[in-house]
Amino acid sequence: MHLTKEEEKILDGEHGVILERSLRLLTKIGDFENADKLIPISKSQIAGVSFKTAGKPTLDLVEHIAEEKVRVKTLATLNPAGMPLDTWKELGIPEDFAENQLRLCKAYGKLGIKPWCTCVPYLPQVGNIPEKGEIVGFSESSAVVYVNSVLGARTNRHGGLDALASAFIGKIPNHGYIKKENRRGTVLVKVKCELKGTTDYSALGYFLGKEIGKGEIPVYEGIKPSQTELRHLGAGSAASGSVALFHVLGVTPEALSFEDAFGNRSFSDKIEVTRDDIDTIFQEYSLSETPDLVAMGCPHCSIDEIKNIAEMLRGKKIIKDTRFWVCTADQIKKEAERLGYSKIIKKAGGKIIPHTCVVVAPIEEMEIQNVIVNSAKAAFYVPRMTKGQVNCGLLSVKDCIQQITNK
Repeated sequence: MHLTKEEEKILDGEHGVILERSLRLLTKIGDFENADKLIPISKSQIAGVSFKTAGKPTLDLVEHIAEEKVRVKTLATLNPAGMPLDTWKELGIPEDFAENQLRLCKAYGKLGIKPWCTCVPYLPQVGNIPEKGEIVGFSESSAVVYVNSVLGARTNRHGGLDALASAFIGKIPNHGYIKKENRRGTVLVKVKCELKGTTDYSALGYFLGKEIGKGEIPVYEGIKPSQTELRHLGAGSAASGSVALFHVLGVTPEALSFEDAFGNRSFSDKIEVTRDDIDTIFQEYSLSETPDLVAMGCPHCSIDEIKNIAEMLRGKKIIKDTRFWVCTADQIKKEAERLGYSKIIKKAGGKIIPHTCVVVAPIEEMEIQNVIVNSAKAAFYVPRMTKGQVNCGLLSVKDCIQQITNK
């Protein structure tokens, strides 16, 4: 991989050990992926934030880097933490977990990273919004697939460490989804049934992710999803199949026509999706037990989703001993408070929770054994992240609320 003279100086250690190691990691990735050079970026999303997933090694590493006084060169934002940073005591988060989580977020903040702790930094209220065609370095699977597919920006699927290294250097290797020729569709997906709401789209994405091979780029035909439904579609397929880019014919910016989506590339397969296929996902994640927790917000809820939830909860009460979380970005929580949605949700017995979500919170340490979610991504990860200690069911938002409320 070709390096500039300045990059060679960094690699030789002239700008300190942290930048040298960061660039060394990026060049190794670039060489492995046959990249020709590094290209500049101005925006990053950093994963590896929840202490539940990051652990003590990451805490020690980030605190060490912070002592070296290096700073990111991009607008960099943090993925969800393992708890709300201000109101963690209200949820019953263990104190030792909270202490380590706060230390980790503080250390990231010293690096110049915005400690917003959300998986939807691209929403208007948050503000880390890549433009169409812009090259960025995002980690977090649901953010990667949305940025690529819906915004038409370009990022590879970075891990937490290489996203951090890229933010320090301000560059990423030029390979993969950064190149236009690698962004064409490879699989035509004909949806032969009606989809209703975000959870159906989440289940569609989850089903499709399991069906196709790694690295495939599905092109959907027969659906007209909203922006929110597109977020859930991508999140589901990113969870089950590591999908980093999809197209929807006539909807997403690189698929306004069949030729746009596929170019001159011949697609390798054709998949038809029926209602039975969607229903198999709901059957896979069915839960007969009464839930201890019902959680919305994986990915974090938009203000429109919170409005919808509030309208469904108006005049109702959540049954005793069931927790109800609406997880979102702190900026969106504040807007929900201003618009009166928080008051409705709180009156019903629920909480709007910033900075975290059910996947990365230590719910197995909080007397929670049975969870219902409206997201196939959350349904996939909750049992795995809790090592089977927590059961998880999948229902639509409407069905979730009907199951746990009294009029």
